[in-house]
Amino acid sequence: MRIIACLAGLLWAASLANAQAPIEWSPDRKLTKADFQGRTPPQAVNASLSYLHIEASWECVVGDLFATARATFDPSRSWWRTMYGNVWGNAGERTSASNAQMQARRNVMVLDAQLLEHEQLHFDIAELAARRIRKRFEGFTGACAEPGGTESIQAMVVEIDRELQEEQSRYDRETSHGANARAQDQWKRKVRAQLN
Repeated sequence: MRIIACLAGLLWAASLANAQAPIEWSPDRKLTKADFQGRTPPQAVNASLSYLHIEASWECVVGDLFATARATFDPSRSWWRTMYGNVWGNAGERTSASNAQMQARRNVMVLDAQLLEHEQLHFDIAELAARRIRKRFEGFTGACAEPGGTESIQAMVVEIDRELQEEQSRYDRETSHGANARAQDQWKRKVRAQLN
């Protein structure tokens, strides 16, 4: 029985080691296709999904508020489906491609790059929400001095999260999930200006 328990423990530890930790938003680290490691649901209609999360925490220590918020991307729950076939062929496969096939591959690469840019902007929008939360934390300096003072912090985080979900939906709707190049460019310029 002990051997089975040890083996189960080792398998559990190995599965945790293989799981990639959430990626924290950074101006220097952009998403790549390899970051999308989740399983695509069979009923999925979109080409990809970024599982984004705002991690906000706060505590009172000797009457002082310590709070933080960050935007994260979860690779294990984010997925990518290339609907255009395999760009490079199968491993070890020799291919001789016609000009039409080469053009199709280039088109796939362009579409993938556009989709990746769209998903990155979702992550950037989440970072803007995390920044709003961090800024609002500054207004709660006296929250630890009064009973129940941190309850309003929870309400603020929930409100900003709701606003974030609405903005993410509006972004997808206005850009047709990144297919509308003009709208995508407008959103990109607007979000990048706010990040600077």
